[in-house]
Formats: sequence, C-alpha cells, structure tokens
Amino acid sequence: MTEKKMYPKVMCTQHPDSISRYISTQEETYEAVEAAMKYGCDEYMPDYEGKTTPYHQSAQIVSRFIEETDLTPGKDIFITPRVPSAVHENLFRQLMVMMATAEANYISHKQLGIQAIDEVVHPMTSSVLQIIDSQQHMIDVNELAKKEFRFEMEAPRIIPLIEEVPKLLNAKEIIGSTINAYQEQLNQTPEKYRVFLGKSDSALTFGHVASTLSCKYAISELHELEDGIGIPIGIIFGTGALPFRGHMTLENKDNFFMEYKGIDTVTLQSALRFDHEKGNAEEFVRCAKDELSKSPDRLSAREKEELVNIIAIFGASYNRAIQQFSSTINSIADFLPQQRDRLMREGSTGYARDLPDATSMCRLCRSDIGNELHASMSCGSMNLPRAIKFTGALYSIGIPPEIIGTGSAIEGVREKLGDNVCERLLTRYFPSLRSDLIFAFEYLDTNTASRFLSDSLHESIRKEVDILRDIFDIETQCEPSYRMLLEMANPHLLCAADNGCIMDADLLQLTRSILVKMGKMRKSLG
Repeated sequence: MTEKKMYPKVMCTQHPDSISRYISTQEETYEAVEAAMKYGCDEYMPDYEGKTTPYHQSAQIVSRFIEETDLTPGKDIFITPRVPSAVHENLFRQLMVMMATAEANYISHKQLGIQAIDEVVHPMTSSVLQIIDSQQHMIDVNELAKKEFRFEMEAPRIIPLIEEVPKLLNAKEIIGSTINAYQEQLNQTPEKYRVFLGKSDSALTFGHVASTLSCKYAISELHELEDGIGIPIGIIFGTGALPFRGHMTLENKDNFFMEYKGIDTVTLQSALRFDHEKGNAEEFVRCAKDELSKSPDRLSAREKEELVNIIAIFGASYNRAIQQFSSTINSIADFLPQQRDRLMREGSTGYARDLPDATSMCRLCRSDIGNELHASMSCGSMNLPRAIKFTGALYSIGIPPEIIGTGSAIEGVREKLGDNVCERLLTRYFPSLRSDLIFAFEYLDTNTASRFLSDSLHESIRKEVDILRDIFDIETQCEPSYRMLLEMANPHLLCAADNGCIMDADLLQLTRSILVKMGKMRKSLG
C-alpha cells in the first residue's frame, strides 16, 4: 500500500450556504484568518468560480496572514484558490486569477522566502484535456511572472474538482490518464496528487442517493489507483450541512465519517460556522483531524457492478420527477437571499448548471437499466440554479430533495436487482440513509407543497413518502412551527412561480423574511 502523505484536513470555503450571514468579498480576507485562528482550519479556498471575487483577494489573504499572525502561508496554513473554468465561464477570468496567484506567491517569496500557493482547484472537470490545458495556462502565467518579477517559483498544480455522477464513476480513469499526461506531455511526475470530489452538484442532477454512492465509488477507485501507480492521492470532499449536500454536522459526525472513510480533507462551509450552535464548528474540526485519512471501504468487482446499476436506477427515478417542476424551482430559488457576491446565472460572465451527459454511464449499466436512465435525462437545457439555492428552494415548499425519487428507486432496485442487492444497499452501501431521511421528514409537508405540483406529481411524491415510511419505519412528522411558516409563505411563492405576477416591495420583504426563518430552523440556507 502506498505510504500516505499528510494533507490539510479542513478546507474553509466561501460557499454561500449560511442563512444568517451575508459575507461581502471585502470581509473574506478577515474570514480566512478567522478560519485558521478561531476554527482551526489548515486550508482556505478563495473562490472565483461564479463569484465576483476581486482578483487580488488571494494576495490580500497571504499578506494578512504574514502581517497579522504567526502562521506561515504555504506551511502552516494552505491557500488554495478555486479558479474559474475556461469552458463554463471564460479563459480570460481563469488567466487573471492565475496571475493573481503569481502575485500572492511573489509577496510571500519576497517577505518569507516561501511559496504560499502550491495548488489551485479547477471546477466542473469533465476531461483530462481540461486539466492539462489549465495546467499549461498556469505554467505559462508562472513563466511570465518569473520573467517580469525575477523570482523563482513552481507553477501551482491543478486540483481537478469532479462533480458529475458519470465523471465520479470514471474518476480512476480520469485521474490515471491525467497523471500519465503530466508525465508524457508536461514532463512532470507528481510526488503526490490531490483530487476534489463534489457531493452537491452530483446530487443536484442525479439525486441524493446516487450522489452519495457515486462519491463512495470514486473514493474506492482512487485508492485502487493510488495502490497501482505508487503515487499518493489526497481526496478532498466537498460537502455541506444538509443531507442532500453531505450532512456534515457535529450531530451527524459518526455517520459522516463512517460513510466517507478514505477522504483526507473536508470542506467547512458557511452554515456550520454561522448557523449551528456556538462551538459546533470548532468541535467538528477537532474530530475531523482525528477521523480523516482512515482506510476506505474497498469495493469488489461485483459490488462495483451492483453500485453502477443502483446509481442508474436512482438517477432515473429522481430525474423523472425533478424535470416536472424545474421551472418552479428556479422561480423560488431567486427569492432566497444571496449570501456571497455571485455572478449572474447566465450571460457572457456567468454560467448555469445543466444535466450531465450520461451516455458513458448508460453503457456501464445492464441494458434495460441503462435505457431507462437515458430516457429519463432531458434532451434540452433545464438551466438549474446552483445546488445551494436548489436545495433551499425545495425545502421552502415542503419537499426536501432527499425524498424525491428515493422510495420508488428502492422498490426499483428490489424489483430489477433482487432482495439481496436491496439489502446490501441499505446495510452496506448507504447505512445512514435512514438518518438522512428522518432529518428531511422534519421539514416535509406534501399537503402544502401540493399547490406547486401537478396532480400526478403530487400523487407520486405521496407514494414516495409512504414507501419510505414503510421501509425505514419513520414516524417523524413536519415540525409544527416549520409547517406554519410553509403555509404563510405558500401564497407568495405561488405568486413568484407565476411569471405574470408582480410583487410589491413590502410583500417581497415579508416573503423573504419567512424563508429566512425557515432556513434558520433547518440551520442552513440550502
């Protein structure tokens, strides 16, 4: 087995999932210092993906650590920017952020003789070509900076962020081919290599269960790759507080560390820091430093085959439901507060989430299961909102997304793959699913939600709920005060979903205040 290198354990991020705190880009440099000094994080991610983050923020953060703390950037605290995607945003923004990274390294080299930034994150990675092209851009920018400023530094390495289910299932091939490309095209052999796996966006397009299983599949596969090539692979796991986005909370820590054994770094997002009880985030960070980098659950060839088919069944069930009211979700998502300075969803400086191409995944499945998955995927663009607002929108109408498609998919697994496979799903592959569902049921109210749904979709979701109550013996009902807020918000959100409805400023403010109260009850925007 490959000897493990030490990696940062907790990466503080700028995800806007806090319901109680808006944080401006000006405040984020202070947030970075607080992440290390108050919460004990050993990594911070300045985020330029879909955000209006100033290009010089990374340099400001490095300067602040040098001037105000005893921590040395690049040694005691790691600064790891997430650059924009040249494909989904534009190349100009990516190059500007890379040049800002060079500026940060110039500052740290000049003052401390050390390179502050060794790695940058590349979002929405779908191919080896994207990684190598971005790495070459980083090398070119690095060479320009060395020429103009006359100092020596290594080009920061690209960390690919894989956040689509089909790509998670292909993570071993993508990363193995990437490391080969480093050797053959860039004449580099990495001493170690980090990979970022995303829970939220894979859930957005395939549902909660398919996303969870795909991440666990990728973790197992990357450890196999590590053993095969002899290069340590560090796994960063991007996860939020609500179950749909990973269920990383202090209350759920035992389930979280059990489910995701084998990861090396977790993301500490905004909700756990600002919406949960005081001290919870610090305690979770201490637990993470003890629990991470443990040996993963290794999957056999038979188990991998089962998992791919299970994931396809859940993905098809989820997509059949979600496409029926995607426009409603978008309308309600726009009502939720903007807690960081984001780019607009569409246009030359923005981007939108869309469904992934599942063709390669369909070929891995049993033919009948693959055909059902292919048929469930939309032919056109759904223009989905970001995962946090997507999650928040569904909770705001009384349909937690963890429930969508889940009951019928479990029945589908039993019918298509047999009782034994279904039993392994619930006891081996995803043993904490019941805990996730019990949490979601506290915010479930199908009667209030029914006004946003067609009669047929409302009936199918009621059936999902009945199936889940029966399988998992769940008696949990919607928290009464949350139900009251759902009923108060309902008529206003129905107006928002009507394109012809115009809401005056006072009513808009009232509606948003109700949504914020609901978010505070579930301790996260989304």
